[in-house]
Amino acid sequence: MLIRFVVENFLSFDKETEFNMLVGNFKTHKNHVYPGSVKTLRAAAIYGANGAGKSNIVKAIEFFQDIIKDDGIFQPIHNFKFKLNSINKTKPITFELEFLLGRKIYRYGFTFDHNIILSEWLIESGIRRDDKIIFERTTSIKGKTKIRFHEEYIKNNKQKIIIEILEENLLKPNETLLSKEFELKIKLLSQIKYKITDKIIIIYPHSKVSNLIVFMAYSKVFYEFSNTLLKSFDTGIKELKVETFDFNKFFGEDDEDLKESIIRDLESGNSGGITMFHKNNEIFINKEDNKFTVKKLTSSHIDNNGNSINFELDEESDGTQRLLDFIPAFNGVLTQDMTFIIDEIDQSLHPVLLKAVISKIMLEENTKGQLIFTTHESNLLDLDIFRQDEIWFVEKNKLTGGSAIYSLSDYKPRYDLDIRKGYLKGRFGGIPFLANLDELNWNNYDSEKERV
Repeated sequence: MLIRFVVENFLSFDKETEFNMLVGNFKTHKNHVYPGSVKTLRAAAIYGANGAGKSNIVKAIEFFQDIIKDDGIFQPIHNFKFKLNSINKTKPITFELEFLLGRKIYRYGFTFDHNIILSEWLIESGIRRDDKIIFERTTSIKGKTKIRFHEEYIKNNKQKIIIEILEENLLKPNETLLSKEFELKIKLLSQIKYKITDKIIIIYPHSKVSNLIVFMAYSKVFYEFSNTLLKSFDTGIKELKVETFDFNKFFGEDDEDLKESIIRDLESGNSGGITMFHKNNEIFINKEDNKFTVKKLTSSHIDNNGNSINFELDEESDGTQRLLDFIPAFNGVLTQDMTFIIDEIDQSLHPVLLKAVISKIMLEENTKGQLIFTTHESNLLDLDIFRQDEIWFVEKNKLTGGSAIYSLSDYKPRYDLDIRKGYLKGRFGGIPFLANLDELNWNNYDSEKERV
């Protein structure tokens, strides 16, 4: 579970800024709260005007993830710093993530500048006792590294020697210490890395879901979940179906080079199958019973005579395709200990459909994951759907240009208050300032009056 994320001097976040999934002092929607040494929330909806910085929270988490996936910083970072304060050019960027791993709470983060990780830390957070520093790493601007591990994790001389070698030259200034989990043979480091890179999934407005065909073809539970969800909304789809084609019949004569490349990959023994997009549709190619096959998803609708008619998925509406992109995330929230972050969840989805989908998820009594999303859709500002501490606003400071993020719970509104109406009136911030439109004098710019 994600507990909190802290960012400083990145994009529109000038000062240290915290977003969290911590539980406030509210009694509503108790099924939205996960128990534990630290109680965490199931969901968060983040609101903000265009340009306020709500998507920058998502981008910050993704940038943090990418550094860990890449084992270090391998791109110029000066363009990512907050640009509206000249002092920030000389200040580092800082990220920190706090999360649950099993029953323990960990904080992992780093500070970096000029592609040098100046400091890096992993801490086991103490609730009823002091924090325990698992490791601390510091690197000077000249590239000199110092590493300190808790004695519990350095159990033999070989590990001590490896740390000395890391300090001397094995750990480059732009690399994370987390990337050396195999050299150090410390299982916890691998677990931390996997938790951050694979248990937090980010979906952008133009992201296309991958492996949907694999889930549909080989998981009966997922297949039934997807079709049940689609049937419960007015998408017009009777059924999502997995169709299987002969490999040679599926690809035409113009695809000979592609076919040969696919066969080489499949017969190399390095692949259990290949997922790819072909003519805007995802397909899965595999060898079954010594025969190459292609699996593809199609949707079926009922015509005026009651017959089932197949459609390609790219023939469906943008809203339906967007809903298909979300199905693995919605299923994951219900069944897996994962955090799904969706930027602009309302794009291409009708407000009524979006509210119905989110309401359905939030009404589920037994879930395992978290859903975090950014949105403009005010219809979701409903305390029958969310708790006060699950609604967040991002607003840009008019003087500094920096973004601030805060929870609706900071305002302590009454439960019976119309949150949507209050939001649209600007009571909680997070909406654009609109000047008096009558003063814009648009008629002065009429092209007929601009003739020379």
